[in-house]
Amino acid sequence: MATRYSRQAFIDRLRTEIDRGKPLVMTGAGNGIAAKFIERGGVDILGVYNTGYFRMQGYGSLAGMLPMADANEMVYQIGKREVLPQVKATPVIAGLNGVDVLRDMRLFLEDIRHIGYSGVHNFPTVAWFDGDFRKTLEGTGLGYQMEIDMLCTAHDLDMLTIGYAFNAEDTERLMNDAAPDIFIFHAGITRGGSTGYSDGSNLQETAQRSQAHFDIAKAIKSDVILLAHGAALVSPDDAQYMLDHTDCHGVQLGSAIERMAVEVPLQERAAAFKQIHFR
Repeated sequence: MATRYSRQAFIDRLRTEIDRGKPLVMTGAGNGIAAKFIERGGVDILGVYNTGYFRMQGYGSLAGMLPMADANEMVYQIGKREVLPQVKATPVIAGLNGVDVLRDMRLFLEDIRHIGYSGVHNFPTVAWFDGDFRKTLEGTGLGYQMEIDMLCTAHDLDMLTIGYAFNAEDTERLMNDAAPDIFIFHAGITRGGSTGYSDGSNLQETAQRSQAHFDIAKAIKSDVILLAHGAALVSPDDAQYMLDHTDCHGVQLGSAIERMAVEVPLQERAAAFKQIHFR
């Protein structure tokens, strides 16, 4: 069963890696076998997200942003039954929907902590929405502030906090009001593979946009840990580029580790077995 870490012990593990010159790698784990072998690969943080579940069922990550299932219950059950029992020492965090009006969030976070989660990340998030829909969410009390409040509550419960933002305004709000231990600028859906998406931006543009948000985050909280994620960041070479061209301390991987590690290898292995023949 996964080890549950205090917030400070979690941070100390990450800082030790950084201090010895090892960039951080955080990945999603949509099921137990993914968690088991990703941990053996030596990653620093495992995250359980409702998007991870959908990815491992063959759907695009944005399925996790639609009202098809109870995101928080899904993360609770996947963690309790599948991921946490397979993990030994790697800290595991829960991607939670802070805009959940059907739960007492403090009580839910206490339950999340009790079963073995060591941190909380605000995902799925209304920060991904913009335009009139986002304005309407904010205007009707279903906005980003609820996610900020969730992260503050998780901090009070001695859990590590991870914050997502998609634009400069939300980055400032997040850093000023929640001061998460880790900040991640979400650059967009990961390109490539069967359900990837590209808005046309290249790796250089991904790095430039990420750095602009890292600058905002660092100006507010100088010791924040920064991770790069999404868009053109797909391969280890891409991750190295982000390290070389931004101030990030490492990368967060979702589709780039879960989905892409499965799609082509499974297809190729199935095709190879199909090449057997009668004597």
